Amino acid sequence: MARKPIVENTFIAKLNQFLTDNEKKSVLISLLLASIASILLFDVKVSLSGDDCDYLVAAGAFWKHFTYPGHHGPLYPILLSPMVGIFGIQLVALKLFSAILIVASLWFFYKSFQRFVPPVVTLPALLLVSMNPYVMFFSSYTYSEPLFLFMQSLFFYFFSKYFWQRDPGYTLRKDWKKYLCIVLVIIGMGLTRTIGFCTIGIMALYFMLERRWKDLISTVCIFALLFGVLYISKPIIWPNSGTVQSFETLLAKNPYNPEQGAEDLVGLTKRVVKNSHVYLSSFLYKYLGFRSSSDIPLKDVPPLTVLTYLLFFVSTVSVFKKNKQLLFAGMYAGVMIFANFMLLHTVWVQDRILMVYYPYILLFFFGGLYYLFERQRLKKISFVYLLLFVSVLTGTGIHAKNRIGRNIPVLQQNMSGNDLYGLTPDWENFIKMSRWANENLDKEAVIVSRKPSISYVYTGRDFMGIFNVPYVNVHDIAKENLTNRDDHVFLTVELADNQQHRLLNNLAPYMQYLYVSKKSGIFSINDKNIVSAIVYVINKNLFSQDITDFLDANNFNYTLDYDSFIKQYVDDTDINYQIVDPDTLLAFIKDNRIKYLILAKIRLYTSQNTGRFVNTIHQYISFIQYKYPNRFVMVHSIGKDETCELVEFVGD
Repeated sequence: MARKPIVENTFIAKLNQFLTDNEKKSVLISLLLASIASILLFDVKVSLSGDDCDYLVAAGAFWKHFTYPGHHGPLYPILLSPMVGIFGIQLVALKLFSAILIVASLWFFYKSFQRFVPPVVTLPALLLVSMNPYVMFFSSYTYSEPLFLFMQSLFFYFFSKYFWQRDPGYTLRKDWKKYLCIVLVIIGMGLTRTIGFCTIGIMALYFMLERRWKDLISTVCIFALLFGVLYISKPIIWPNSGTVQSFETLLAKNPYNPEQGAEDLVGLTKRVVKNSHVYLSSFLYKYLGFRSSSDIPLKDVPPLTVLTYLLFFVSTVSVFKKNKQLLFAGMYAGVMIFANFMLLHTVWVQDRILMVYYPYILLFFFGGLYYLFERQRLKKISFVYLLLFVSVLTGTGIHAKNRIGRNIPVLQQNMSGNDLYGLTPDWENFIKMSRWANENLDKEAVIVSRKPSISYVYTGRDFMGIFNVPYVNVHDIAKENLTNRDDHVFLTVELADNQQHRLLNNLAPYMQYLYVSKKSGIFSINDKNIVSAIVYVINKNLFSQDITDFLDANNFNYTLDYDSFIKQYVDDTDINYQIVDPDTLLAFIKDNRIKYLILAKIRLYTSQNTGRFVNTIHQYISFIQYKYPNRFVMVHSIGKDETCELVEFVGD
């Protein structure tokens, strides 16, 4: 369908005419830039989060054992499974599949809006996405985002093809294939990322606003039918499939400790505000090239968040009666992003959450500004539109240049055989230790890794993961106290330092719980603030004055009033503490026949060695050793800086 020539003489109209005349060349240049950027930013290594490796592990398990990929969106690992199952983990080939998906998504993105949105809106958005280093970063990683981008662009393509006419006169009997097609794409989006299922609600809202009742009923009914079949059949085929994220986990105050209860309305509001600041004022403006490209979390800038919401409102008003296709794109991006802000815990900060909607954010904002400057009063300053585009283009180009400049030397080394070049010492030592463990330890031994999927990808061997330290609910402890108080003495001692703890070795068999305060926690024994404490539960027949005399002689801070001590924690609704049972931790080690554990000092902030590292497994072991010393012995150590160690569990 040929575009109509532009007859207006304004600056923005001339620009639109120029792009109309050079549309095919512009699209080709954008797709070529995307392909070049995917090559120059290519990374043969896996990501440090390990999520991309999780998909590969799930793909292998699906191919070998027909195990349903329930931890993440299942569709992506299912699609990868033939490649992984037949050819093994060929990282370069698997990453190229991601690049193909992203470039294809850009093509369908353009085709979706080609007939409905002026080139002066679609082509700048297409160009900026094509050369954006934060988007093209995913073209060389096995995350599900490239597939979601592709499925999302397919949705818009089919929706524009079948449903953006005012009254297509469809009937379900005649046009059921069109309804089925769009529904299958939506289900594919949902199976790639669960949030994708929200698309059916957005489409239904659009049909209601357009009073397209036949389309609304037909689409929703077919979706309900297919989703119902999927929902019923999945537990029959895969009884232990589980879900990607349970709704209870998403609404919990703490996703790693559901015992803290569900978030209330105030908590959800705070979550939306915090996520808005992180994703809008930090990530979005980094994508636009206006903020630093640093990997260190950027500081929130609330005025930028407000500006973004204001720009969204202005764009909505601007396109409302001008272009329903742009309105739908903005509606889609806005609803999906807001749903993410409400459901995602603030500890799950990842820029890829926003990345998949970036093309539609750009399209909507450029569309809003275009129709704003079309107004009679603003036509004289329509050149501002070009200035804004050039500003974003410049910032994006600078970020792309910097990231490509850093990546090329690393890529050269990686392709020449040094596959770990470019990693910081903490990660290099961790992967080297994983390889050493695979080559030198019994093939049947169970080895714990903080990132088991990364260890698997680099060794081909299964590792077990420990991702958190299980905590005990204080209310359960309070009930237990009421049950055992008649026969036992509850001795609570401040754990001031390791030297004092060594003096308490004789009491170790009676240790019940460790209480550890968070930074904001204020708890005390004898009016003295404490950081941590040990609770010993001792049979009254075994408890004597000698114990308290010893504690007094060595200046221990302790109490026998357990009711008053534990009440502090029961009353703390903010949960500024952690309560650990060493026996529970030890039982997990024994029940899973764990023999070795990798103690990696993986940095808390990837680009800087601040001395702080992810110490989950270190903590796990240390809590056990408080009660059961000498259960773990050093086997091997790698690295001079940010050392990675391997310990063996020696049992009883």
